[in-house]
Amino acid sequence: MIALGLLGAALLLHGATAWRYGYFRDELYFIACSKHLAWGYVDQPPLVAVAAWLAAPAGYQLVALRALPILAAGGTVYLAVRLTKELGGGAFAQMLAGVATLLMPAYLLLGNTLTTTSLEPFFWTFAIYLTIRLVRVPVAARPRLWLALAVTVALGAYAKYSIVLLVGALIAGLLSTRERGVLRTPYALCAAGIVLLLLAPNLGWQAAHGWPFFEVVRGDAAHRPSFANGLTLEYRDLTNNATAFMLEQLLYTNPLAVPIWLAAIVAPFRLTALRDLRFIAVAYVVLFLAAVALGAKGYYIIGVYAALLAMGAVAVERVAAPLRSALFGALAAVAVLALPLSLPVLPVEGLVAYTTHLGLTGRDGSPAHLIQPVFAEEFGWDRLSQDVARVYFALPRDVRAHTAIYADTYGDAGALDFFGSRYGLPPAISSQNNYYLWGTRGYNGSTLVAIGATRIDLLRRYYRSVTVARTSAEPLKWIVEGPAPIYLCRDPIAPLSEIWPHLRWYGA
Repeated sequence: MIALGLLGAALLLHGATAWRYGYFRDELYFIACSKHLAWGYVDQPPLVAVAAWLAAPAGYQLVALRALPILAAGGTVYLAVRLTKELGGGAFAQMLAGVATLLMPAYLLLGNTLTTTSLEPFFWTFAIYLTIRLVRVPVAARPRLWLALAVTVALGAYAKYSIVLLVGALIAGLLSTRERGVLRTPYALCAAGIVLLLLAPNLGWQAAHGWPFFEVVRGDAAHRPSFANGLTLEYRDLTNNATAFMLEQLLYTNPLAVPIWLAAIVAPFRLTALRDLRFIAVAYVVLFLAAVALGAKGYYIIGVYAALLAMGAVAVERVAAPLRSALFGALAAVAVLALPLSLPVLPVEGLVAYTTHLGLTGRDGSPAHLIQPVFAEEFGWDRLSQDVARVYFALPRDVRAHTAIYADTYGDAGALDFFGSRYGLPPAISSQNNYYLWGTRGYNGSTLVAIGATRIDLLRRYYRSVTVARTSAEPLKWIVEGPAPIYLCRDPIAPLSEIWPHLRWYGA
């Protein structure tokens, strides 16, 4: 009953708020990808594009677009409670794990936005759940669990390739403990074969296109800007990035949930009932160190924490009732106070006022701003399309016929494709990620309306005339991006088809 009740609460919470703000930049890109369905994309597996494609009959309305993340968020809470119960946790442990998972800041944000990470907590939690079951059930029951685990890993990889890190960490954890015996079976090799078979279409796509995802990873590592408020959470320097990575684990999971998931790492070495789960503790350490060594962003291992909260809640339940109740109450209170920063429960003006009241913005007489980066990226897209349309339709009719709308990022391109038709704009082109593969749409490049500043120096190499025609500004999105300049590029030194390969860039 606890699992079903918290599952319902999660679905209700996300369903009631998912419509409130606007489209996140990546969502607009996924909508564009959904109109070019394929087994793979330059920068992601195909499941997010399929999720966007499923929302097409509903006109890509926000709740429909975010339906799979909402279901995944509810499913993650359900799995966390079920796992807690299977590990011997009583009602308190189940409530603690369920509420901590439901109100985890990162999970709230992911359940309300369609991103490649949105489905990760569900698939990671299910994979860990199945692995624990493999360790604990009789040998005769293992074949079907191996099959379920193989399908889960494959689907998780179709959502985000990072599940490979989890699989590697779990194998390392099993090999380093007495539970390694679960791997001494032909079913383990069969499961690996099933995963590869299921992933073959996607791997084939990547191979056919020269493995572009690895170039995306390199480009992403090289491009780690600070936010406009001076906050930097991602560094190229390994030491600084490791420090930021550790800090983000505290912020993303709720600082008061940290004792719970830390208990999950210690408890298997202290409690007899959890001794066979030492491989999970080892797996987390391996996962953490691997992520730090690879210079990963803080949210890259976020999927592991629901299972750790389940294990930790079983340990915390053994603590004296006053202490555990105090922890539960404090965790819930902090989560509720932080809720508007992870979930759009307030109108955006109310959120700005709330963060001002908390002293997070508007200090020392400075203007108050929207400080949540993801929320900030949900505003300004329609305005950008209007501003581009004003520049485009100011051109003579005969010039417009040969003028391409070029956006230097996939987010701007996706926004112009989605909102631009309202204002009569043609489909956009872009040289970033999968937009590059979709090409120039037949434009000769004699005139470009170019949006954004990241590629403008490169465009100046190929166009003799580059002038600023207008600037599109959205105050709410200041923290990630400033005003977007709109350029008119004329008199190219070569046809766009020849220039195009030089404009390509893969990365975030």
